[in-house]
Amino acid sequence: SSGINAEYGGYRDPNSVRFMVPVILKWRLNKELERVRGEIAMYIPGERQNNPGSVVPGMEKEVRIEEWKETKVYLRPYGGHRDDVEFKQQYELLRKAVSDAGLFYKDNEEWEAGYTYLRYGRQRIDAIVVDNGSKA
Repeated sequence: SSGINAEYGGYRDPNSVRFMVPVILKWRLNKELERVRGEIAMYIPGERQNNPGSVVPGMEKEVRIEEWKETKVYLRPYGGHRDDVEFKQQYELLRKAVSDAGLFYKDNEEWEAGYTYLRYGRQRIDAIVVDNGSKA
């Protein structure tokens, strides 16, 4: 884990869960494939899944705990920074490879999986598209 605990406005939950890898960024796309809305998601460790705790007071509208169905994704790993032009190209290459394989993906969203703290140094980041039959 990155060692960052859930804190907001000076409040720190004594039972907070540390950010676990990977952190998922889910992006909704418009018809021009531009990102128009995003969400961030984190895995809750097994020992906390039956009792994940509560949302930080005052953040109930912005934060929710949800269970995802099993989801099929296609990914392309990248080592660098999420702002690199080359990272954005990974989605184009991934979409082409998935289409060339005769598979289908949701064309209105793309995900990123980050395995290290978001702003420091080169990172392993996965460009992800979601299988068209998945309900996540």
